Amino acid sequence: MGKYLNPKADLTFKKVFGEHEDLVMSLLNALLPLDEGKRIELR
Repeated sequence: MGKYLNPKADLTFKKVFGEHEDLVMSLLNALLPLDEGKRIELR
């Protein structure tokens, strides 16, 4: 087996995105068809 975590596994996803709000925001902005003025931002 490889030494890397499976990014599709629930625990890995929660670990990465739970600790890095900027990555969640970036992912959502990349996937959602939002207009420039309605993009997700950190408060």
